[in-house]
Amino acid sequence: MLLLVTDVFLLLTQVLLWILVALAARFVLLKALPKAFLGGLVLVLLVVVAALTFFKGAPEQGLLGDIWQIISLLFNPLGLILIFLAIVWRDAENKGVNATSKWLLRIAVAALILFSLPVFANFVAQRTELEAIQIAQPDVPALPAGAQRVIVLMGQNTTRLKLRPRTEAPPNGQNNLDKNAIFGPPEQISEGRFGLLANQPVQLTEQGDRILYAAQLYQSERFNSPIIIVSAGPRPGRSKKEGDNADNISEASDISRLLQSQFGIPGSAIIQDNDSTSVIESAQNTRKILENRRINYGNQVMVVTSAIEMSRTALTFSNELNQTGQNVAVISRPTDFYTIPPRGSLAQRAKGRDLIERNLMVSDFLPSMDALNISTKVVGESLTSLYYFLRGWVRPLRAG
Repeated sequence: MLLLVTDVFLLLTQVLLWILVALAARFVLLKALPKAFLGGLVLVLLVVVAALTFFKGAPEQGLLGDIWQIISLLFNPLGLILIFLAIVWRDAENKGVNATSKWLLRIAVAALILFSLPVFANFVAQRTELEAIQIAQPDVPALPAGAQRVIVLMGQNTTRLKLRPRTEAPPNGQNNLDKNAIFGPPEQISEGRFGLLANQPVQLTEQGDRILYAAQLYQSERFNSPIIIVSAGPRPGRSKKEGDNADNISEASDISRLLQSQFGIPGSAIIQDNDSTSVIESAQNTRKILENRRINYGNQVMVVTSAIEMSRTALTFSNELNQTGQNVAVISRPTDFYTIPPRGSLAQRAKGRDLIERNLMVSDFLPSMDALNISTKVVGESLTSLYYFLRGWVRPLRAG
């Protein structure tokens, strides 16, 4: 009975949120935006949808995700600030700055300053990361006899795109020069320098901590015959060449090679998920891998991702893996932290030299691009979590 009441409450919450989204969209489209701008916006959306359909094929789930990213751009701090400034600019050009434009200008400037302050960015990031810490399980239940520890590494965007050693003969002559380039043919890289670039080790991004942590977890679980599922699909913007397959263009292949060459993890202990570019796809493909390969994972899955998105990831995996009522435990392993817990959260755990804390500095009250980036990520994660809730991929909205 209690479960039924909870489900009804969550369903009503989803319906109310959809109504709020519809009302907000109606206000923006019919009230706030001028008709000329609205017509241009509709045209742009049609062109974008047509382009996405052309490049991605018939509309599917991924297309909806792309459209959501475009729409959510209007609600992240920088996007919303730019919209306000554009409205003020339009009014200044046409009829002069009125009272409404002045208020929009004040809001835009104040929001830009606020979201660019490190003290604010660190505060909102710390609150989000504390959620990830609270849902992490320090004491992992023992696996049943014969079960293997499954570690899912959320690897999308953890490594950078790089050149690779040639598999074909080098081109001959000047046939491949782009003579129609705007600034003329680019300066050619010598054979030796190409070799230096192609033989570079895999380069990690800011989210690369996930790879290091997954390798550490593998070593700590070596007595449980661990398996790492590397979930990372094609790199954004990486064009597929003739003869390429999913393994060639997938980021998972680079991560797999790194785990083997730098951390000594055998290839037999690594499973590549070359198709996942989002959390929901990773959860769905992980379930398929476990089922199709008949892996005995003891109804426990350990998931490694950045702390900011740990809550949504854990809820998504839990919802996906428990659809058949198996009671699968999702063990959260957050990493890639921007902050450390506040002093009050550590008061009963450390003191003296063991109490690591970050004191406020003058630079924390000076706007910076890094702070704006962190604030945008936190707001973006909140919007994405809301989107996942509206789609029914997470229940409830936040883990805890």
